[in-house]
Amino acid sequence: MKDIIKYSLLLLNIFVALLLAGAYLVSAVSPEQLWYPVFLGLVYPYMLAANIFFVVFWLFVRWKYALLSLFIIFLGLNNHERYIQLMSKPFYGDDDGINLLSFNVHHFYSYLEDDQPEFNVIDFIASHGADIICLQETKLQRTGELNPIKLKDRFPGINHCQLAHQSKWNGPVTFTKYPIVNMGEIRFEDSGNMVMYTDILLDADTIRVYNCHLQSFGIKTDEYSVIDSLGFEGQKIEEMKLIGGKMREAYIKRARQANELAGHINECKYPVIVCGDFNDTPLSYTYRVVGDGLIDAFVESGSGISNTYRGKLPPFRIDYIFYSDYFEGFNYQRHKVEYSDHYPISTVLKVRNDQ
Repeated sequence: MKDIIKYSLLLLNIFVALLLAGAYLVSAVSPEQLWYPVFLGLVYPYMLAANIFFVVFWLFVRWKYALLSLFIIFLGLNNHERYIQLMSKPFYGDDDGINLLSFNVHHFYSYLEDDQPEFNVIDFIASHGADIICLQETKLQRTGELNPIKLKDRFPGINHCQLAHQSKWNGPVTFTKYPIVNMGEIRFEDSGNMVMYTDILLDADTIRVYNCHLQSFGIKTDEYSVIDSLGFEGQKIEEMKLIGGKMREAYIKRARQANELAGHINECKYPVIVCGDFNDTPLSYTYRVVGDGLIDAFVESGSGISNTYRGKLPPFRIDYIFYSDYFEGFNYQRHKVEYSDHYPISTVLKVRNDQ
């Protein structure tokens, strides 16, 4: 009986080890060619935890069996650092860096609710004192407190802003204390999502800031109940097919958007900062393509686990700050404030001494 249990666990160990190894390869495959491997990227954290469990378990039972999971974990060291940082970079205390904040504010719903907290989302953004603020899913009111021009006046030191309409009342806004010398947009075919870029003057140099909101899944609130509850009734199966179809379409569109954005970044003659809501995990085609040749602020100066999504789907890191090696990054933070279905993220960027 003991042997049956032991070999059953070994087979399970082999299975989760293969899933983890497969997850490492997900970012190399475009969902346009093959979309369903993306689910390996979604289960990656759980497979990593399962393999760590088996390493510890086999060390107390039969140590040689632990080598399988240990080897697979070792193979993915460069992937693990995108999810967890055990050694944080020393805090940067000088005030001559660029303090950048990126935040999907979810249409300012928390601010517009009658029972809004005393310290609201706008107060939080103002209190952070960022030099560049990139917001996604804002409420672009023509009048009232949420009008971007009026918002600008509430943020200390902010003198300039750029906005774009994804819909009549929704879109990204970039606020900056630095002068804007040029601006533009990347509009994606058959999508309400977009990227806005802002060229700003930093002393004598020009840098470009990309404010991104890549393809959303478009899953409605009432559809999440299907994900939360298990069952195989005919209606639920049809609803799961509908959700699966939406996810497939979103992954394919996001892959195209990532390619287009990466091409635009590669053609830019300035140092770049690329931030926003990418709607994809660190083990994804989107992350690899957009972040190629750039530095991930969390990997550079973060600590712990920086999950940025707090909605119904699993809490992954889907909001990012990337930048050229023109900068050195410090003080990455995920701010755990519950004003949106995303957490805001920030970092401090300093121009490298050799530039």
